[in-house]
Amino acid sequence: MSAHVGANPEVLASHGLSRLADFRIIPRIETYPRIVEFVQKLAGKLLILALFGAGLYFATDDWLPLTLCLALITFWPSRRRLLVTVATLIFTFAVPWTKFPHPLYTSTLILFVIAIGALLFWCAVAWPRSVVGRHPIVVLLIGYSLLIAFAAYFPNTTRLYLTVWDFTYTFGIYLWFIGYSLLDRRSADRDSFSLQLGTYRPFWGSTATPFPKGASYLRRIEAKDPRQLAVVQLKGLKLLAWSLMISVFSKYFGLFLHDYLAIPTFDQTFYRSVMHAPYPSYVCWASLASAFLEDILVMCVWGHRFIACCRMAGFNALRNTYRPLSSRSISEFWNRYYFYFKELLAEFFFYPAFMRFFKSHRKLRLVTATFAAAFFGNVFYHFCRDLKFIATLGLWKAITGFHVYAFYCFLLATGISISQLRASRPKPSGFLRARVVPVISVALFYMLINIFAYLGRDYPISEHFRYFFHLFQFNS
Repeated sequence: MSAHVGANPEVLASHGLSRLADFRIIPRIETYPRIVEFVQKLAGKLLILALFGAGLYFATDDWLPLTLCLALITFWPSRRRLLVTVATLIFTFAVPWTKFPHPLYTSTLILFVIAIGALLFWCAVAWPRSVVGRHPIVVLLIGYSLLIAFAAYFPNTTRLYLTVWDFTYTFGIYLWFIGYSLLDRRSADRDSFSLQLGTYRPFWGSTATPFPKGASYLRRIEAKDPRQLAVVQLKGLKLLAWSLMISVFSKYFGLFLHDYLAIPTFDQTFYRSVMHAPYPSYVCWASLASAFLEDILVMCVWGHRFIACCRMAGFNALRNTYRPLSSRSISEFWNRYYFYFKELLAEFFFYPAFMRFFKSHRKLRLVTATFAAAFFGNVFYHFCRDLKFIATLGLWKAITGFHVYAFYCFLLATGISISQLRASRPKPSGFLRARVVPVISVALFYMLINIFAYLGRDYPISEHFRYFFHLFQFNS
């Protein structure tokens, strides 16, 4: 019987497919008991830190202080959160000190912003029934909006003009980090501000979007014992390896597309369209597709590196980008592509709107909350982030010139809303209808709306529509 089963072609085929599905370029070393046990020992800790440091050497110029901070946290896990704050302060002031144009001036601005964050946090905790205590995020965002307006109309002939703009820019860098600490004000196990400070642009790296969210999230994902720490650090080492591999692939993929195949970049094809001398439509399609794929690769490189360092510090954070091209719906892609930006919009805009409006109308409630996040929140985030346009153009021209990206956010929010409303429908059957067609449709949607994902102020929306229609040969 056993010999007959072993020779059965169907069984062999099933085993072959199973092995193919289980294949990993980087093995799941965090599931190997002997490796996990070894990493908990002194020699294992030294080895994994050495390997991680070697990977960081090829990823960032600050690899040495970053590795040393990770080593300190690895060997003193009982003080992990406090050491994260210390490491964050080191990377806020000491590491970039020589890179600051005016180190003392820049450090003073940062300290002032941190002091304001501490004051807001203290007020929200001390007076929970006050305006700040009940609506700290509203106070924060309205206050920053007023600061931008103040800077925009501040006389540019005075000495303090540059200082006002420098302070506004610095506050904007810390805006969402302060916001996450304010969201933690009512937690029963909330951290003191000394630990909250460790999440203010943490030492493992971040954009204006906090990675990976705030202090409450770190408490949930922190390794609780040596075994958990070993598993999380092995996952971090794997993720850093992925980041390096994708970085190399991205470089040669770009060379293959733009040098060997001579596919122009999206910026090049768009500029030719503006000049009324467009490339053929098939070239524009190829350019659009290549830009879409290259953008995902770049997102993976730095996002994986940030989260890999976070995991090495002992926090089992989710990836920022995880298999977006396997998404079968628009909302799923939105969740997989830039997870922590999606989480930011959800925490600060989606949930407040969802909990407040249209509670008796389920669909309208969902659509309203989605537009609050993907449309309004998205517009607000990027408009406040790119202060250079406000400083150079003035507030009103910066607002009116932002109409292209606002239209992109409208399309995005519409697509996500429709995707969410259709989620309850029966799923199609068959490989093509259930897997291939949805994946292609989602990718095509995001490729096309990316034509309008323009953060500059140089070209009106009519030029973007010109490019869009040229893809379908509706104009010359």
